[in-house]
Amino acid sequence: MKSIKTKIQAFTLSEMLVVLLLTVIVVGLAFSILSLVQKQMNTAKDNFETKTELNQLKQALWRDFRTFTEINFQNEQLTLKNEINQVNYNFVNDYIIRKTDTFYIRLNQKQLYFDGEVVTSGIVNALVLETSKAAGGKKIFVYRENAADIYMKD
Repeated sequence: MKSIKTKIQAFTLSEMLVVLLLTVIVVGLAFSILSLVQKQMNTAKDNFETKTELNQLKQALWRDFRTFTEINFQNEQLTLKNEINQVNYNFVNDYIIRKTDTFYIRLNQKQLYFDGEVVTSGIVNALVLETSKAAGGKKIFVYRENAADIYMKD
């Protein structure tokens, strides 16, 4: 009998190692790019949430400043009231509480005004809130025009 030698077509070990090495490099690059994209998306999400919090606080303050007739500030609490209702804003280190709403905004500065003069407590008709750098360093300014009855009180 005649023995037939047939050579099997296959890749060599060195060729397989090169392919494996190239695959590892491509997968590594893909994961590093994915990681960068995730960090960028998280940053965009955090910025959006901060802007949303600021806008919601600003809208609530504007609405309340227009709705309530008496605005007072005492002991880190802004109290707005009229004959029917009352709302309190409590200013804590990293957040502001209004009824059941909590605005997670860190403030750098809180400036209160009455008739253009800076006040630390008592009747208020304007408010400037400056957020920290982490919250974008934005300013919120709300005011109301005083009714005549405020000047008639003792």
